[in-house]
Amino acid sequence: MAGFFPRDVVHWADEHLHPLRAFSLRTIELAGLTGVFLRLFRAVLYGTTGGFAFIAGMIFAVVFFCGMLTWHLGNYPLRHWPMRVMGFTFVEVTAELGMSSLLIAFNRERYGSRLATWEDWWSMAGNTAAGRILVIVLYALVLAVVVKLVRRTLDRRTEAVRN
Repeated sequence: MAGFFPRDVVHWADEHLHPLRAFSLRTIELAGLTGVFLRLFRAVLYGTTGGFAFIAGMIFAVVFFCGMLTWHLGNYPLRHWPMRVMGFTFVEVTAELGMSSLLIAFNRERYGSRLATWEDWWSMAGNTAAGRILVIVLYALVLAVVVKLVRRTLDRRTEAVRN
């Protein structure tokens, strides 16, 4: 458990990291990839006609989004999470809106049941930002509480074993 959700800042330059672990330390790349993937996935998902496929796809998107955030936050102590969450949110939303702009330019972005236009971009940006901020803040708070409770439980077990 010591390798996950560290208590202190670790100087990663002193250790040889697996490439996936090194990638998870970078906010811009990880959040940017998440934003691009989610917007492309959404574009593909709006092509499905079935209600079940759409709902399953949206559940997958939320799990993917929260998983990427967890992967990133797992490298840092709890006291660093607020800035990391804000940075991840900003980069993810920016990447997603950039991909949305490209999809609008190529007439592939949907807005409801019709193709999105440049006039729709601001309302889409507001909806995307509000939705992502809501999900990411609530999830990060729940994750922080769970991490704190698990640590407290593990600390009690460690003290009981020592005594």
